[in-house]
Amino acid sequence: MVLLVDRSEPGVVQLTLNRPDRLNALDGPLVDALSTTLATLDEEWPETRVIVLAGAGRAFCSGVDLHWVNSGVLQDPGRHNAFHEQLNQLCHRLERARAVVVAAAHGYAVAGGFELLLACDLLVVARDAQVGDNHIRHNLLPAAGGSQRLPRKVGIPRSLYLLLTGHRMDGDEAVRSGLACAGVAESELRSTALTLARGIAGADPHATSTLKALVRRGIELPLAEALWLELHEQYRYRSASPALEHGVAGFTGRGQAPEEAP
Repeated sequence: MVLLVDRSEPGVVQLTLNRPDRLNALDGPLVDALSTTLATLDEEWPETRVIVLAGAGRAFCSGVDLHWVNSGVLQDPGRHNAFHEQLNQLCHRLERARAVVVAAAHGYAVAGGFELLLACDLLVVARDAQVGDNHIRHNLLPAAGGSQRLPRKVGIPRSLYLLLTGHRMDGDEAVRSGLACAGVAESELRSTALTLARGIAGADPHATSTLKALVRRGIELPLAEALWLELHEQYRYRSASPALEHGVAGFTGRGQAPEEAP
């Protein structure tokens, strides 16, 4: 199986890219499997509140599988373009998933693998990982959002440096750049990502999903429109979610928040 699915954690689904012999490089079957699984998990929300995306073996993802591409895909422009559109749609699915997506990256997370990370909501990275877009080193351009999502994460000057040089960051640099929320030893990577996922999964899924959508949509709007959107969603959430009553009671001391209840 090119994709492993673990549902052992309540509210959390762990997805593991499982082509370790190819450093989890992306080919058609893996992109298909991940896209199909994400669509299924979106339908299962709010039971699936958080998705943890990781890689088996020595790497998170080394990018597109060039051996697979050179075996016939590259020679067929229609098929080659269709694959890149597939990969682009996969990243869009990650970004727009109703669940919060936490990436846990170790080893190599470069090129297409780096673009997967950029589409995730939160990133935990091993300190000795190599993370970056190296398309320019092969006279190629990103095709799954790398040139657009990276500036929105770390700013234009830093993005241009990373994109134009193909520089690879380690985990500590990824944290300093604002790309990752935590850099840890590789041995602690999965447990750190799961601890983060459990904490998010313990909150009201309507609140976490709405917050994610507000940030994703709001950054594309002028500030005045984004502020109106936030207020509108707050009204909608207040009228629709019973969790708000528990939250207010917890703040004011008149009761217990759901996670504190016996």
